[in-house]
Amino acid sequence: MGIVGLALDAGQLYVTKRRAQTAADAAAQAGVMDLYRRNGSAAATASATAYGVKNGFTAPEVNSEYPDCSTLAWCNGHVTLSGWDDPNLIQVTVTRVVNTVFLRVLGINSATVKAVATAAITIEPQPVPILVLHPTAPGSFSKNGSNTITICGGPPRSIQVNSSSTSSISISGASGTVDLSHAGPFDTAGDCTAGTGADFANVGSQNPYPGTLLLGTKPGQYISPASAIDDPLLSVAEPSVQPPPPLAPVIANTAVAQALHNCPTTCTIISPGYYDGTSNRLDTISGYTIMRPGIYWINHNGFQLGSGTIVRMASAVVDMNDPRTGTTWTNNVVIYNNPQSPANSSRDIFSIDANSGKLPGNNTYPSADCPSGGNCFNGSPTTSGYKGILFFQSRATATTLNHQLQGGGGLTLRGTIYLTHTAASIAGDGKYQLLSLQGNSGGTTKVEGEIIVDMLSLGGTSSITMNLSSAAIFPVRQVALVQ
Repeated sequence: MGIVGLALDAGQLYVTKRRAQTAADAAAQAGVMDLYRRNGSAAATASATAYGVKNGFTAPEVNSEYPDCSTLAWCNGHVTLSGWDDPNLIQVTVTRVVNTVFLRVLGINSATVKAVATAAITIEPQPVPILVLHPTAPGSFSKNGSNTITICGGPPRSIQVNSSSTSSISISGASGTVDLSHAGPFDTAGDCTAGTGADFANVGSQNPYPGTLLLGTKPGQYISPASAIDDPLLSVAEPSVQPPPPLAPVIANTAVAQALHNCPTTCTIISPGYYDGTSNRLDTISGYTIMRPGIYWINHNGFQLGSGTIVRMASAVVDMNDPRTGTTWTNNVVIYNNPQSPANSSRDIFSIDANSGKLPGNNTYPSADCPSGGNCFNGSPTTSGYKGILFFQSRATATTLNHQLQGGGGLTLRGTIYLTHTAASIAGDGKYQLLSLQGNSGGTTKVEGEIIVDMLSLGGTSSITMNLSSAAIFPVRQVALVQ
């Protein structure tokens, strides 16, 4: 009878143990999502308890703790926890006392079953998709016009929309297509030759996708609702102001510069440093202009290119140095916009006009480093502290700005377009940064890097190609069941 009792009661305990482990796993994952959303430990405990109850246990049987990683023997050296969250770890223990049946004859009236699960917010270096960060806005990702937006390379998820609105994606007019069929990590060259597809994730519950979306074959999904992805560049420090002494002199319209930089006509060379928007400014550039490497710090009137303008990176060794901002870069720039307060919504923006990128006679002047012609920019090195950023809007800009980049004469942007007011600031004052990216007739728009903005509008009449980076350089917060 003892052997029979052991077999029957042991089976009961085994089943209960498995149910307890399932409940603990679900409770830990529910709790860590509240930690991820920075709702605090009280909310995480409530969510963990609720999921324990959903899985058949009572609230007193579900216990949540928030230990320090250093107190757990398995933790140190095995996971990289987020240092931006406190707490960043939840451990859920599900305990049940099970009354025995047959073993009572042996004096064993009950046994305790216990299951433990631990979930954490971890940090992993990853490539990131196009990120649209506004947490609530309808139409935070919008598309209009008749063009095709093609995305090559990058991570398994190509586009991430963080808005919880049920109309976070807005499609209007003859909107054309978003083509992810050649995106994803298999396209290692980022040229749309080997990619087999990637995901489009939308936090808002909006099904089906309201436009034309080509997802490819592997993996290729439209995910809605999805979990949010935080700004992976939030820890990147903004450039410190570069005050006078004056900038290095502008070298304008010289035959020497023309010969050194292969300018098809006379050209102007400009230097990094502080632009006050009055005596020196970056909204009045004209003609063929060469940018020396370094950090361009703008106080007012933004960075604006109008018609009859072509801008390229310095290619002559004599100008591939940065004595002003001390970056040691040779072919890279960060253009940082920190407008005076309050910002002028029509002036303090990044703007590249549809008629920019060509000189009189409609010449776009393709070259080896700019094969599509027009305007060509190289952002900061991905190995630098600026993680590949090209256009950097101050996060403290408490004004909604509409930045407009158009490629009528050809536009190639190599680097990250980073225009955000941060989710916390948006929630506080309702202001945000909007990027309108357009491809216009007769030109090409090509982005080689990342787009991280509060709101994104894609449109125009000509195609836009985005080659996402496959380099794992961005520290991404994510949740994981770690034990």
